[in-house]
Amino acid sequence: MSISKDIINQARTWLGTPFHHQARLKGKGCDCLGLIVGVVDELGVKDTHGKLLSSYDELNYSKQPDGEYLIQKLQAVLKEVPKEEARAGDLALFVIANNPQHLAFITDHEHGLGMIHCEARTRKVVEHRLDDEWNDRLIKVFRWQA
Repeated sequence: MSISKDIINQARTWLGTPFHHQARLKGKGCDCLGLIVGVVDELGVKDTHGKLLSSYDELNYSKQPDGEYLIQKLQAVLKEVPKEEARAGDLALFVIANNPQHLAFITDHEHGLGMIHCEARTRKVVEHRLDDEWNDRLIKVFRWQA
């Protein structure tokens, strides 16, 4: 299996995990970053230098994190690709309240692309179609270094 399929399959095991700011525990609680960190940690995903991606995790962010800092951290360890090239397994960054701050896994969906994410509004990890509302908020896409 490819890293993208592994990530999607693993992320789906987190569906229903309740929202909890800064948590990273499947079935107990996570936020959008906690979901990403938890999944890549379970799979042992590494950067191009062989360092576990989960080792870059930080817990000192607010509910309205510094979007530019987040972008810099993502660009340092993942490959940025054009939004138009987004595919299942990629990591997506979205703007909320005019700030880049929300992360999701892009998935394959019966109606095109989908997303798995956790946010305060849904109160849990969910999967749904990448609809117009979310697509309009999508600002960056990153691909895992396989």
